[in-house]
Amino acid sequence: MDEVPLSFDVPSNKTVDVKGAKTINVKTSGNDKTHYTVVLSCCADGTKLPPMLIFKRKKNMPKEAIPRGVIVHVHDKGWMDENGMKTRMEKVWSKCPGGLLKKPALLVLDQFRTRITEATKKEI
Repeated sequence: MDEVPLSFDVPSNKTVDVKGAKTINVKTSGNDKTHYTVVLSCCADGTKLPPMLIFKRKKNMPKEAIPRGVIVHVHDKGWMDENGMKTRMEKVWSKCPGGLLKKPALLVLDQFRTRITEATKKEI
């Protein structure tokens, strides 16, 4: 599993204008400071697990249509938290081969604080 922060609008770092121009306008959609986190996971056998998107929002889910199979979570800073880990375990980890049958498996996590809380350990 890895978390990757992304932006909705990434303005280009190259521009084209007349040589010697004092000002160059860069057009954006206005969402260059709006970001979200993508959580991608796979199993040791190469099975790709459903992606998870974490949007920077207070509590309301996005109204836009999300592709089927993509798990959505919201957080006021757009980060993974304990509730996000719970959602991930319930909706993503269960998709591993044998996950719904509760077959023995090895889950390796780093020491990021949301992964080592008692609530997360209990959920796992």
